[in-house]
Amino acid sequence: MNPNNKKWLILTFVAAIIGVFAGPALLGSMGSMGGIVGAVILIAAVGYIVYLLSANKVGKAADPAAVKDARSLVPAPGKARIYVVRRGFMGGLAGMKVDIAGVASGQIRMNQFVMAEVAPGTYTVETAMARNGMKPSNSESSVTVAEGEAVVVQVMLEVRATHAVTVQKQLSPGEARSEIANTKMVQWTS
Repeated sequence: MNPNNKKWLILTFVAAIIGVFAGPALLGSMGSMGGIVGAVILIAAVGYIVYLLSANKVGKAADPAAVKDARSLVPAPGKARIYVVRRGFMGGLAGMKVDIAGVASGQIRMNQFVMAEVAPGTYTVETAMARNGMKPSNSESSVTVAEGEAVVVQVMLEVRATHAVTVQKQLSPGEARSEIANTKMVQWTS
């Protein structure tokens, strides 16, 4: 573990312990003001969560025929397929932007995937959390697909001390089949 991350993890743990034990006592000692402060903190926390989730523009569920075809991992003659599947628990309800340059873009949440049928060639797959936009701290990878080939890119959110980044990993054929079989397909938004 990175020493800087270890420091923040320890500080977060210590702050949580202090908050659990000292928080009620501090708010109680403030009398009626403690209730007001507690209510303001609760409203702020709920407001922040609503703000984060309001950027979700996840595509509609794909129809059963499209899902069955996608799960076969077999592209049309002369074509190739690129799948982007999202796994991981962290930030699972928040939308993650997926952009295959010049092909399609959309958003997915935890345990969802999108599929693009493309001409053979090299494509750039870029991912970012919906509220972050496409920033350099988010991930980008180059994917080369040959005719008749299906490539599955797994994306996850990696939480760091002060921010989170998306991480991409190209899966082996066995892992790819399992991931696509156990996730929900959504349509691209554009």
